[in-house]
Amino acid sequence: MSIMKPDAAGSTLAAPRKHYIWEEEQTLVERRRRSLRHRLSRFIRSIFLPGLILSIVVAALLNEDVMRAIIPLLTTVFRFLFAATFIIIQFVALFWFVSRTRTYTIWPGTEGINFRDYRGHPEVLAQAKQIVQLLRGVKVFENAGGEPLNGLLLEGPPGTGKTWLGQAISTEAGVPFFYLDASSMQSMFVGVGPMKVGRLYGKARRAAKQYGAAVIFIDEIDAIGSRGGVAQVENTDQAPQSKRLNIMFGMGAGSGLLNTLLIEMSGFSLEHGWRARLRTRFYRTVLRRNPPKPQKRVLTIGATNRIQALDPALLRPGRFDKKLRIDAPDLEGRRDIIDYYLTKYAHDDTVDSLVLASETPYYTPADLKYLLNEALRYALFDNRTSISMHDIRRAQPEHEYGVRSPIHNLAQEDKYRLAAHESGHAIAIRLFMPKHRIARVTIIRQGGAHGYVRHYPATDEFEYISTYDSLMARLRVAAGGKAGEMEYCGEGSQTLGVGVGWGDSSDFGHIRAVLFLMANAGMFGQLGSGGDWNEANLTPEMRERMEETFRMVLEEVRLALRLNREMGEALIQLLLEKEELMANEIEAFFDKYGLFTPKVQLSRLLNAGAQDVA
Repeated sequence: MSIMKPDAAGSTLAAPRKHYIWEEEQTLVERRRRSLRHRLSRFIRSIFLPGLILSIVVAALLNEDVMRAIIPLLTTVFRFLFAATFIIIQFVALFWFVSRTRTYTIWPGTEGINFRDYRGHPEVLAQAKQIVQLLRGVKVFENAGGEPLNGLLLEGPPGTGKTWLGQAISTEAGVPFFYLDASSMQSMFVGVGPMKVGRLYGKARRAAKQYGAAVIFIDEIDAIGSRGGVAQVENTDQAPQSKRLNIMFGMGAGSGLLNTLLIEMSGFSLEHGWRARLRTRFYRTVLRRNPPKPQKRVLTIGATNRIQALDPALLRPGRFDKKLRIDAPDLEGRRDIIDYYLTKYAHDDTVDSLVLASETPYYTPADLKYLLNEALRYALFDNRTSISMHDIRRAQPEHEYGVRSPIHNLAQEDKYRLAAHESGHAIAIRLFMPKHRIARVTIIRQGGAHGYVRHYPATDEFEYISTYDSLMARLRVAAGGKAGEMEYCGEGSQTLGVGVGWGDSSDFGHIRAVLFLMANAGMFGQLGSGGDWNEANLTPEMRERMEETFRMVLEEVRLALRLNREMGEALIQLLLEKEELMANEIEAFFDKYGLFTPKVQLSRLLNAGAQDVA
């Protein structure tokens, strides 16, 4: 049904808009403004103070007695104003001093970190390059109708290079870079924290006007970005708290800091602050036109390893628009990082970056740099000025376990049992995990371990894509120590070296954790109950299947060691003789028995080779 009707000429006209009664009425605010009483009172208030001052001045000039009475009063008033001004200046100077933020500024043109120095995460680097292009071409982006990136949050474990990436973004963009630790914004005085935030953003905006943009990097932003206690229910069992305001000191000294940060990041102060009002008045009064839209040219980069602690208002678009998670690098990323650091350290030809990358899973760039630094220390104390692979393998266990502390008076039979335990692990790795490389076998106490075997996959492996077969192989390797004690020393010589915990680095702790994961993943034919390790989370059927699996795995490993008894006893004797075997010695030993160690290869190259064969 049409609401259009033709007029006399035949053309169609739109139906007139309906008017409502209340649209004709004046609101209470309009009625008050238009009333005579309001106009008179507003006029009187506007001229009262100037009229009073003018009357006093005229009376003093015309009457000598009035002048004599006013002079002492003016003297008293001036003394009071001087004292008040002096006190105010002291407080202003004090707050100016305590509100100075401890920032480190890197100006354009300064030699700094660039994208060539950032390694290990090519995908993150590609995102950072796009951000730099937007910073450089911000005017083109704004003219196209877009708004510049307001905030970038870098989240990930410690040592993964978040600060490094933020500085590289600023250097490549050629804009000022303001670095500060979030804890430096906190203060013992109420109101000083928000002042620090405001001064920091004011300084960055002034620099952005000069250079086109600016970057503020807030490290460990969770120190000020969490709103603790907001969603918590008050505990009525506690004693009632004091309702008095914190005037200078106390827990309230950090209040308002997050709110000020939220306001500064959203740019609200640019449009509604006192500076914005003066700017608007100048444009409309002097230039007779509306002021241009304020430019948001300050990029805030935050770094944290606890993103779940941040306030949701800080994470919404318009504040931290973009979020990048930076994890520990994979095998190819670690190799790239090691190659970069090796250009700065003197090293010999024995250092293979690919092999070293395979032996440092979950290492961050900070870990890798520390490892090479410690290896150089070993080399210098050995009267050498270049790093070898042997130096790195000596430094790595100290980084992972702690200082070596050999047991000098260990009985020979105890030493033999320890060697049998570690030999059982090593042989189980070669038999049941043929794609793994053994980097070290030792019976020297280091940290909390009396001995250990370190092995790594020749290619990248990830926990959440583990298969049933790979998990069973892990169980066989973990049971290899107990099987070695039982086969080479007798069932009565079993020790507590297998561990009695759950989920720790001990043999049985690892076995219990893997079995629980397999049960919860439904690999034993039943749906797992979920949750953390707890006897209450395990049904009797699940516990029975877990026990059956462990007994089956232990018997398989014992049978394998029994069939390779000659190799096991030879490895035990070699361990008793040298106490520690490195990767090349282990590889040479197992090569004699036809158990060859795989070469390290990148998964990308393996996949390309498989496609060529196909």
